[in-house]
Formats: sequence, structure tokens, C-alpha cells
Amino acid sequence: MFWGTDAYEAQMKPRTALVAGGVIALLVGALAGYIYGIDSTPKETTTELSTTTVSTTGSTYDQVADSFANHILLLSERNATALASLYAENATVTWNGAGNNDVGGLAGLYNGTDILLLMRVSFIGRGGSFAIGNVTRAVSAVTADSATVDSTFEIYGQDYNFGMPIGGYATSFNGTVSAYDSYVYSEPTGSWLISNETWSFTTFNIQY
Repeated sequence: MFWGTDAYEAQMKPRTALVAGGVIALLVGALAGYIYGIDSTPKETTTELSTTTVSTTGSTYDQVADSFANHILLLSERNATALASLYAENATVTWNGAGNNDVGGLAGLYNGTDILLLMRVSFIGRGGSFAIGNVTRAVSAVTADSATVDSTFEIYGQDYNFGMPIGGYATSFNGTVSAYDSYVYSEPTGSWLISNETWSFTTFNIQY
């Protein structure tokens, strides 16, 4: 059967309207989902950024604690150059021992480039192996630009080829350290640096 033009258009209008309505519904749904996605994402991002950028005593404490943790990590990795970069330009380092313990001839006061030299020629840099264990630490006296860290840890290693000043060779070594680190905030580098460090060796043993 053939349809006339008017009859055909009358038959198709409901179908066209139905299809058009469906397309519009899909577009509206997609647009709503898109708008919801845009609205929800910045809200989460803004919240996260606001919690990480606000300067508080707690965040300062965390920054100092992270700096100390990085210090211990680089010590265990024996990266002398990276270790030296953790100290302020005018920093001082003191190693001392209890009683007659002279820390294998390394007891003394170090500053400037001597700190890098200490990291290279001591058991940290010259031992065949070197490790740090049983680390405890307490961050205190926290202000906007300074803090202190008191810590204790153990050191041990093997095949220590002595450099200056004593010379010699040790098959193994171990010791316990009570340490004090004073940190200052460096504006140019945006980081916490050690201004003063003292390692008090309560024990230091060398097996020749």
C-alpha cells in the first residue's frame, strides 16, 4: 500500500518526536554527569591543598622529622656529598667518646669542608660495609625557623680500611651513639639544615 505525503508525515511525527526526546534526554544526562564531575573534583583538590599549605607547628615538626630521616638514610647509603649538603654553611660537627674512647682517632671538632672529609675518610665512607640500626629520635624546641633532634642509634660494619690519622685495617667495628642535632630553616634552599651536630659514642669497638 502506498501512503500519501500527508499520511506519511502524520505517521512519522510521533516517531521523530520520540527519537528527538530520547536524544535530548541523553544529552541532558551526559551534561549533568559532566557538570557533576567538574564540580566534585576541584572540591577534593582544594581541600587537599589547603591542608598541605597551611603553616603550623605540626607541619614544621613533620618537616624536621623528615629531614632527620633523610639524614639517617644518606648515612646508611654512605653518600658523602649528599650528606654534606644537609649541613648549613657554618655548621659544626663534634665526635667524642666516653672515657678513653677516641672513636678510632676520629674524636674532634669539624666544620666547613672538614665535614665532607670526615664522611669520606671515617668508617662511614671507608668501611667495606656500614649500617645503622635501632634508631630512636625526639624532635623538640620547634619554632618557625629552628628545632632540635635528640637521637640514639647503633652503627656496625666490616672491612674498615683506616685513613688518616691512625692508619690500619679492621675486620669489623660497632658502636652506640647518642646524638644531638640543631636544625635551622634555610630560606634560600627552602629546607631544614643542620647547624650543629654532636655524636657522643658511648661505645666504639674495633676488631683488628
